[in-house]
Amino acid sequence: MRILMLAHRLPYPPTTGDRVRAYHVAHALAARHQLTLACPLDGRHELTAARTLAGSMRDLEYVALGRWQRTAAALGALATGAPLSVRYFTSGALRARVRRRAAAERFDLTYVSSSSMAQYAPAGVPMIMDFVDVDSEKFARYGREARLPMRLVYRLEAARLRAYERAIAARARVSVFVTDAEAALFRGIAPEAVTAVIPNGVDIEYFRPAQPRRRAVPTIVFTGALDYFPNADGVRHFADAILPLIHAQLPGARFVIVGRRPGRAVMALGRQTGIEIFADVPDVRPYKAEADVAVVPLRIARGIQNKILESMAMGLPVVTLPAAAQGIAARSGSEWFVEESAQAFAARVVELLGDAGQRSRVGRRARRLTESQYAWSHVLSRVEALVSGAAAEANDHRARTSGVSHA
Repeated sequence: MRILMLAHRLPYPPTTGDRVRAYHVAHALAARHQLTLACPLDGRHELTAARTLAGSMRDLEYVALGRWQRTAAALGALATGAPLSVRYFTSGALRARVRRRAAAERFDLTYVSSSSMAQYAPAGVPMIMDFVDVDSEKFARYGREARLPMRLVYRLEAARLRAYERAIAARARVSVFVTDAEAALFRGIAPEAVTAVIPNGVDIEYFRPAQPRRRAVPTIVFTGALDYFPNADGVRHFADAILPLIHAQLPGARFVIVGRRPGRAVMALGRQTGIEIFADVPDVRPYKAEADVAVVPLRIARGIQNKILESMAMGLPVVTLPAAAQGIAARSGSEWFVEESAQAFAARVVELLGDAGQRSRVGRRARRLTESQYAWSHVLSRVEALVSGAAAEANDHRARTSGVSHA
């Protein structure tokens, strides 16, 4: 089967949530089908990564887009009625390449990863739309939380993107989401949409429990993209509202923040006692391995958090707020802890820091959960089932409309 996959970011290196999912889906499709992967690059600095990916993903189409170029295109959308987040990923050169490929080759299916890439999907080719999350709801939440004037921009974006998502779903044979909650939310936006749920997975061979170490200082870790507002808001909330409660009982506890592109507000946290920041590291595993507890204090979150699955796979106990607890079939108090308030969150972290036996028990159960339900091999079999089903449906439709019978 010939498949065109459209991804809004280069899925390499697979170090952030959107890249991780696209990376594993692309390689699974390429292993069983003839795959063409097309995506924009985040500037020319990603060219080396693109060439590296081309070693394993041989049919790769990409165009480098500069950040200022993207920002100008997004701001220009204010006057056109298009969603800003869609225009941010628009490239005339990439569109032309996709059109040429679609005209020269007969694709059986288009797999779109992220709604912003549906603008490139060739007409007349069956499409699976992997929304992952309901992005319009994310912007609606920003519109309730942000200050003026961005509050108005986010509200406008939410309305435009909601209409855009409905139009895409009308084209797609199936719309995919990472959780039942996201799929149900989307059916409220687009009642006629056919939806499916495919969770995120985790590489259980890459993220493995580390050898126990002697811990001289109780250590708490957060990992995530620090240029992403929910993550930045989460670590600031932890530093301001939760960590002081922990330090009241454990003054020496360290809070280690690990992630890419931290802004000034996040970097400023490093001046507070007990907080260390490690930016743009090549591998988060050593920081998880030396930690006692992983925290995910996100107040704004959509879908499944890869950072949680990665910590669980490494046997690291996780404490999270409810917003980040969507879609993972874990039991609070068994495989992880979901706490409602800053006080309960801090108390749970203190309890875990003081009880190595409990940390070990929770970590072992968390690891077993990832092995049984969230290994990529389990998740990707569901992707292949959707792809095969959509292709079979398209073939049946072509046969009926051409008067050919399979009898």
